[in-house]
Amino acid sequence: MTKTMDDIFFEDVIPGAAIRAGPYVIPEDELLNFASAWDPMPMHVDRAFAAKHGGLTAPGIYLLAIKLRLVHSLPLRRTVIASVGYDEVRFHQPAHPGDALTLELTWTEKRRSRSKPDRGIVTGRYSLINAAGEVVMSHLDAVVMRLRSPGLDP
Repeated sequence: MTKTMDDIFFEDVIPGAAIRAGPYVIPEDELLNFASAWDPMPMHVDRAFAAKHGGLTAPGIYLLAIKLRLVHSLPLRRTVIASVGYDEVRFHQPAHPGDALTLELTWTEKRRSRSKPDRGIVTGRYSLINAAGEVVMSHLDAVVMRLRSPGLDP
């Protein structure tokens, strides 16, 4: 039986610390189906066109969806209340079918909510990294997160 990581609450977040999930290997059929429905640019859906330009490339919105799929494998599902916004979304390298992408979440800052004592705001840098160690996509995300012990002072 695989031991699962305990839920991560606001109190557990240490700026500078990182957690990882994955890898997720990009299936060609999934990429093509997603791109056909949501971003049908030739680089994403036309094998012949893409072959002349380095191969099929994953749409950025698909990479964000992969990131979210991997986030849901982290022990945050019961502690994150909501995302309040993405910043600095960047696509650094192309991703292709067969690429194995790992999520790295590095906490950057946190603060207690001034208006709601049972939660705090946590910011993290989310990065998808390929098997060569290259960052493919990154962004900052600020999330509202539950406190384990709301009545205690930090």
